[in-house]
Amino acid sequence: MSLVTERSLGKARKLDRAAALADARAGKTCTAIAAKQGVAVSSVFRFLQRINQAKHEVVQYRAQRADVLANIQAKALDVQARILDSLDDAVLASLTASQKSGLLHSINTVAGTMYDKERLETGQSTANISAVTKLVSESVKSLYRKAPKVSPEQAIEQAAVLEQAAPQAE
Repeated sequence: MSLVTERSLGKARKLDRAAALADARAGKTCTAIAAKQGVAVSSVFRFLQRINQAKHEVVQYRAQRADVLANIQAKALDVQARILDSLDDAVLASLTASQKSGLLHSINTVAGTMYDKERLETGQSTANISAVTKLVSESVKSLYRKAPKVSPEQAIEQAAVLEQAAPQAE
């Protein structure tokens, strides 16, 4: 008596990955999951092993994310420096203004983005400090602004107004 299976008929048996993962999280063994789905135990084992490896890599990346971002930033700055060093006068003269602008814009965008990501990852501010400095500077300037020139007649008028507004001391 011959046992005919899907596999012997050339039909691939597919592992339902979502169900296998749910069963594994529920504590079922690879053998039980394989029997339930009609696949080889090795298929379930390999799938769960890949999932665990990917999970481990994610955990490892999260633990070292700031260092990874700093490393990428360093590489981007190195590439930027090498590109800029390779731009001699002949190369620069051959570029159109649009090409020069595009090149510098791209390089600066990469460097700035990586800088912001690294600072965010390490809990530091990404705020534009120069904008804050400008606001404070303008406020200080307005505090010590010279009074406008007033004619003697205007000064007498202002003094009279202030005298009338002030309470009379007896």
